[in-house]
Amino acid sequence: MSEKISAIQVYKLLPGINCRKCGTTCMGFAVKLIQKEAKLEQCTPLFEESKYSEKLSKLSSLLKPLMETSETLIDVDVDKCIGCGNCVIACPANVSIEPQTAKGVNPRSGDVVFTVENGKIKILNIQKCRRYPPSRMNCRICELVCYSNAIKILG
Repeated sequence: MSEKISAIQVYKLLPGINCRKCGTTCMGFAVKLIQKEAKLEQCTPLFEESKYSEKLSKLSSLLKPLMETSETLIDVDVDKCIGCGNCVIACPANVSIEPQTAKGVNPRSGDVVFTVENGKIKILNIQKCRRYPPSRMNCRICELVCYSNAIKILG
């Protein structure tokens, strides 16, 4: 399971020259990278100047798990899931779509973000998540209520 990646970790592996070829400063770019609002290739000095090749390699490795997650930066390990349903009943999006989920009732429609199916978490509609673009709210409720650590927010 991947751990959270901080903007400082990413910033330390960027050139640190604030050339703004990516459209912002190196720290701004680091934040955009971990929020998946920018692509590593936008930092042209990393790719054009050989003196940054080691940083590029380390940065690519660091960001790999992040790039493999959904747009919400939610990483779900179904093997760790115990099927408790805490994420289902605590998810604000689920409750707004199907209010009975707040009472512990598993959703009946496919319009919600999470459900429990066959004793495991299942993501049905990630686009309904409050973390999904364009709103990108910093909601971490599913991660906070997951006792088995099956849900991690990477950004």
